[in-house]
Amino acid sequence: MASKTPEGSLTNSSQSMSINTLADQVSSSLSFADPSSDGKTGNSKINEQGESGKSSTCRPSTSSDISDESTCSSFSSSINKPHKANDVRWEAIQAVRTKHGGLGLNHFRLLKRLGCGDIGTVHLAELNGTRCYFAMKVMDKTALASRKKLLRAQTEREILQCLDHPFLPTLYSHFETEKFSCLVMEFCPGGDLHTLRQRQPGKRFTEQAAK
Repeated sequence: MASKTPEGSLTNSSQSMSINTLADQVSSSLSFADPSSDGKTGNSKINEQGESGKSSTCRPSTSSDISDESTCSSFSSSINKPHKANDVRWEAIQAVRTKHGGLGLNHFRLLKRLGCGDIGTVHLAELNGTRCYFAMKVMDKTALASRKKLLRAQTEREILQCLDHPFLPTLYSHFETEKFSCLVMEFCPGGDLHTLRQRQPGKRFTEQAAK
């Protein structure tokens, strides 16, 4: 038992370093909005600025690509998301799509990094010209391919796209640039559920806490 502990610690440490390194690489490719800005200028200075999302035609999922739209639903209609049918964020997203023909990084102001995971980093983002805030998950497509995580990212997006529940985060949109794949999700200000769970006794919520 004692001999396995250092090895396990080393493995976990190496994995953590790898994830943090990937997160730093993604963040270094993005420029964040000036905190002192009032948000009226519109454009955040992003290296991928000007690259809009691709067309919303459906394509089959493959392990070597990340398609633009899922076969489950269309983001353009709130009918598929009745629990969010009256959400102003749907209207804001649709207004940008109608005006510009698509959605891209240049339509958002990245305010700060909220956290990082195995396949990407999550940032607090504001849709330009609105007071609509989102959690944007940014994934480096080259890194996903090299780590054989493309199919995992595809599956995650398709599951989120099918969900419609008041207790689960909403996926508002998805778009890609030459370098990144981005998920525009509901911002939940309560923090990271996984981190909170890790702090619980036995790393699990009691029934009372879950209620």
